[in-house]
Amino acid sequence: MIDDKTFQSVLGMCRFSLNDTEKEKFRGQIGDILTYVEKLEAVDTSGIDPDLGKSLQPERLRQDTAAESLPQGSLEQLTPHFENGFFTVPQILEGMDE
Repeated sequence: MIDDKTFQSVLGMCRFSLNDTEKEKFRGQIGDILTYVEKLEAVDTSGIDPDLGKSLQPERLRQDTAAESLPQGSLEQLTPHFENGFFTVPQILEGMDE
């Protein structure tokens, strides 16, 4: 469990304004995270190569070369959602009507 001083410090850094119920829930969540991190720190990784993630060979990647794009007329035929030279998509944010 996290001590009061550390907990208040975390709340201050996060600039959270929580009621007592929310504080106890947040304190528990922070405690769970710290417990998990302690478990991770206990794992012996001495036999793991730190460069393991670099195993992807760059020479196996395709070359990034410029190519001809589709003509705008072809793009218009691909979808009914094309207007004034652009693809149209449904609005996903409320209150953004113009």
